[in-house]
Amino acid sequence: MNEKKSLDFDFLDGSPKNTDEKVDAKTSAATSPVPVAAGEKINFFHYLKECYTDFNTFCRKYLGIKNPPYILILIWVFGMGSAADRLIGSLQDYTSWGEIWAIVLFGGILAGALGYFIGGWWYNVRVGWSKGKEDVEMARGINLFTTLPLTSVSILSLALNQMTYGQDYLDYYYSDASTVDLLVFFVLLAVYFYTIRLSYKAVREVMGAERKRAIGWFIVLPSVFYGGLILLSVM
Repeated sequence: MNEKKSLDFDFLDGSPKNTDEKVDAKTSAATSPVPVAAGEKINFFHYLKECYTDFNTFCRKYLGIKNPPYILILIWVFGMGSAADRLIGSLQDYTSWGEIWAIVLFGGILAGALGYFIGGWWYNVRVGWSKGKEDVEMARGINLFTTLPLTSVSILSLALNQMTYGQDYLDYYYSDASTVDLLVFFVLLAVYFYTIRLSYKAVREVMGAERKRAIGWFIVLPSVFYGGLILLSVM
């Protein structure tokens, strides 16, 4: 008796129920926490702890309001990471770390705004294609918080290379991966898998996306995209 086996993603769905069914966003909302009031003061570190220890509850509690806490500073951090990521491949074009950090800091404003509004819009489109409940504000928030760990790694890479090698990194190490670059690469791989899983679970449980469609748009597509970026970075 030979049974055909196929690749599945059951381990990504935290619930033991039939994973072929669509998660009902209305049912999930019935058991969700009460959204935080706009303007309510929340400790920043407690806020981030809530985010990355129980992300789905965090989404329902904070991302359902128009201006979530700390949203502007986190968009800026996200933008700085995006700008840093763009610079990493062309550091030889810059003469000092001061010039690099100035571009990261100021370029992060524009990069953050574009990533938040356009990236969040595209995220919401994919939610719709996955038969989930479209909510562009929620989609922008989920996209921002699931991408922050990735962009933070880019900032960390620049900071660690500057602290370890200083000006020598710009003069010599940019052409060959430094020890720091290799360590950051493995951290980046782990963060890729973490953020893809985080995003997939959120669109399934918070936005009610269908499982098979969500796998295609939120696991396969990002994996191909990130895999392509990794290949380009090592070529």
